[in-house]
Amino acid sequence: MTTMIGWIISTIFAAVLGTVFAVIIGTMNKKVVRNSKGDIDFEKSSIYFYWTRWDTVMVIAAVYTFLCITGLLVFLLRGDTINSPFIQFFMHQTFVFALITFIWFITKLAYVYKGIKERWSDELY
Repeated sequence: MTTMIGWIISTIFAAVLGTVFAVIIGTMNKKVVRNSKGDIDFEKSSIYFYWTRWDTVMVIAAVYTFLCITGLLVFLLRGDTINSPFIQFFMHQTFVFALITFIWFITKLAYVYKGIKERWSDELY
């Protein structure tokens, strides 16, 4: 059990931080205009075309990921092994937040591209 303490602490920390990030991003939904089918109406909703909390949270998550990679490197260079709680913590945090940041970035790009296509489709062709 003592060899898993870093994973457990990291999981709790990732859940708390991920929930905070999700709540911050989720509050943007009240500014999104939806049509009668419940889909996003990009002609009336311009939130995806300027800097929002979503972008700020993505940058914070990316910086945090970089700091976790740096922490992982420091402890690996120091000679610690996978049994070290610090190595376990930083390895788990690096994986989780790199994945979250990547998914958020791809999702944001998809919304922006879809919005451009729906809003200015007549100018693209």
